[in-house]
Amino acid sequence: MNPEVSSGRRRAILALLAITVLIVVMDLTIINVALNPIQQSLDATNAELQWSLDSYLITFAAFLFTGGVCADRFGRKKTLIFGLTVFGISSVLGAYADSITELIVWRSVMGVGAAVVPTVTLAIIMNVFPPMERPKAIAAWASAAGVAFAVGPVLGGVLLEQFWWGSIFLINAPLIVVGLALMVWLVPESKNPAPAKFDPVGVLLSVVAVGLLVYGIVTGGEDNEWLSAETLGAIVGGVVLVALLVVVEARMAAPSLDVSLLRNSRFSAGSGAIALCFFALIGAIFITQFYYQAVLGFSPMEAGLLMLPMGVGSMVMSARCPKLVMRFGPRAVVAAGSVVMALSFLITSQLTADTPTWLLVVAQLIFGLGWGCIMAPATASLMSVVPPVKAGAGQAVSQTMRQVAGALGVAVIGSILGVVYRSGMEDSVNVLPEALREEAAGSIGGTLRAIDAAKLGDQAPALIDKAVDTYLSGMQVTMLVAAGVALLSAAVAMRWLPKTAPKPPMPPAPKPAAEAADTPGARA
Repeated sequence: MNPEVSSGRRRAILALLAITVLIVVMDLTIINVALNPIQQSLDATNAELQWSLDSYLITFAAFLFTGGVCADRFGRKKTLIFGLTVFGISSVLGAYADSITELIVWRSVMGVGAAVVPTVTLAIIMNVFPPMERPKAIAAWASAAGVAFAVGPVLGGVLLEQFWWGSIFLINAPLIVVGLALMVWLVPESKNPAPAKFDPVGVLLSVVAVGLLVYGIVTGGEDNEWLSAETLGAIVGGVVLVALLVVVEARMAAPSLDVSLLRNSRFSAGSGAIALCFFALIGAIFITQFYYQAVLGFSPMEAGLLMLPMGVGSMVMSARCPKLVMRFGPRAVVAAGSVVMALSFLITSQLTADTPTWLLVVAQLIFGLGWGCIMAPATASLMSVVPPVKAGAGQAVSQTMRQVAGALGVAVIGSILGVVYRSGMEDSVNVLPEALREEAAGSIGGTLRAIDAAKLGDQAPALIDKAVDTYLSGMQVTMLVAAGVALLSAAVAMRWLPKTAPKPPMPPAPKPAAEAADTPGARA
C-alpha cells in the first residue's frame, strides 16, 4: 500500500478507475445496437460485420497478460495512460472509418489499448488501498464492470437516435481526455520495486497463444464449423502454445507467469468461478438481445433499457458483498450467486413472444443480483494470494481466463442456437427465392431480412411465426445450457473456494512512549 495517499484521495482514485473500467467494458456491448446502421453505411457483409465485433475481443484477450506484465515492470500509471491513449485515438479513427476493413483494423487497435485497463486498474487499487479497505474497493470496481454491460446498449441506442453510427466510438474521446487529465493528477505511480529480467519469450507466447485460441473459438462459432482445418488448427495450436507457456514459465527463475498461482485453490477456483459465469453471462446477453429486438420488436434503445435492471441488481449486490462475505464467507456467497444466475436463465428459457415486460425486468434483475454476488468476492479471493508487487500479472491471468470464457460463451451458445434454428426451419424457407434461402435458414435476423427483400406478401406472416417459434425453441435450449454452466460454477465455489474470508494483516501496534523515546533519532 502507498502510505502517502490520503483516504479522500483514495476515494477519488477509486471513482476514476471505476469509470475507466466502465468505459472500456461498455465498448464490448455498445456496438451491438449499431450493427444494422454500420452494415448499411459501410456496405458490409454479415461475416465482415461479425469481425467488427470479434477483432476487438481477440486483441483484448491476447494482450491482457502483456499489459499486466508491463504494468508491474515499467509502472502501472504509465501503462494505463499509454493504453487509454491508444484506446482513445483508435476510437476516433474508428468513428470516421470509410470502409468495414478500416473499422475492423481500428477495433483491433482499440482492443490492444483496452486490454491494460481491467488488469492495471485493479493492480492500482491493490497498491493504493490498505488490506482492510480492499474488499470494498474491489466491490466498487466489480460493480462498475457489471453496470457497463447494461449501460452500453442504452447509451448506444440514445446516440443512434440523434447521431450517426460513429458516435458510439467518438463518445470515448472526451471521456478519455478528462480521465487522462485526472489520472496524471490523482494516481500515484507504482510498480514492482525489484522487477525480474524482462521475459520476452513469455510475453510473445502469451499474445500468440491466447490470440490463436480466441480466434479459433470465434471462427468456429461464426459458421458452426468446429472441425474445419482453420478452426481446429487455431484452437489446437492455441492450446498447445498455452501448455508450452506454462512449461517454459515454470522452468524460469523469475517468470512473468507465476505458475504457482494456478496451484493455489483460492486463485484457480476464484478465476474458474468467474470464467464459468462469464461464459454464461456473455452468451445469455447475446441471445436475449436478439429476443428483445427480433421476437418482441423492441427498438435498440428499448432493448438496451431492458438491460438496466441487470446493472442495478449487480451494483446493489456488489456493494453488499463485503459484508455478506464477512458473515457467510466467499464460498457461500459465490455459490449462491451462481445458483441465482442459473435461476434467471431458467426463467428466461420459458419466455415467449407474449411475455409481459414486467417479467423481462424481473428476469434481468435476478440475473444482475446473481452476477453481483460473484465478481467481487471471487476477485477478492484470488487476489488475496497475489503479492501486491505482482498484482498486474496476477490479475491478467484471471482476466485472460475470463475473456477466453466469454468468447467461448458466445461461440458455443451461438452455435447451439444456430443448429436448433437451422434444423427447425428446414423446408420452411423454400417459399423464398433460392438466393435468399441460405441466409434465411441461418438466423432469425437473416429470415426477417430475407422476407423484406423477397416481399412475400400473404406468405410472410406464417414464415415469421415459424421463425419466432423456432428461435424460442433454440433460446430454451441455450438458456438451459447457460443454467448448467452457472451451476457448475456453484460446484467449483463449494468445492475449492475458502469457507471464510481471508483475514487482512493487522496494522503494527504503536510503540509505548518510553520505548519510542529510546528509539534512535527520537530525541531532537
